[in-house]
Amino acid sequence: MKSSVVYSLSLAVILSLSACSTDKIPGVYRIDIQQGNDVTQEMINQLEPGMTKNQVAYVMGTPLLIDTFHPNRWDYVYSYQPGGEDREQRRITLYFDESEKLARIDGDTRTVARADLPQVERQDKNVIVPLTEKNTGLYSKLKSLVGLGDDDEDIEVIEGTDPAKPDVDEQQIPDRDIQ
Repeated sequence: MKSSVVYSLSLAVILSLSACSTDKIPGVYRIDIQQGNDVTQEMINQLEPGMTKNQVAYVMGTPLLIDTFHPNRWDYVYSYQPGGEDREQRRITLYFDESEKLARIDGDTRTVARADLPQVERQDKNVIVPLTEKNTGLYSKLKSLVGLGDDDEDIEVIEGTDPAKPDVDEQQIPDRDIQ
């Protein structure tokens, strides 16, 4: 009799404790889960009606889903769940006409009129990185002391040139605007 009471009481305690479990244990690290195509507003703003499938794929990347029964519909789905928080999901669907040109855009991301877009001015900059001495480790230093180290004979220095100075003058390089 005592053992059946102990068993039933322990079963009741175990069942009641398991019902109170939670998946949000404090101090446990949860990774950010990112899936699908990260479609940004800038990418959507580059889309224009009449673009070919290749042009759209260049701008947007390959679609997550090309339906076998609807080959003129491309679906882009993006899902992001920061560690243990609620999931954020965006979906965009592109429809093409019979001539495989972009016909319309549907989804939960808005398209902005081209006149409303801010013009971003971009400039290229050339950065000249100076040559530095080769850092050697302890093993390389020991090898060079014994006489087995690598000599810098394979480096060819052309006479009349200074490796610290670039061959190209900065004034010769035109500034280009990349669109």
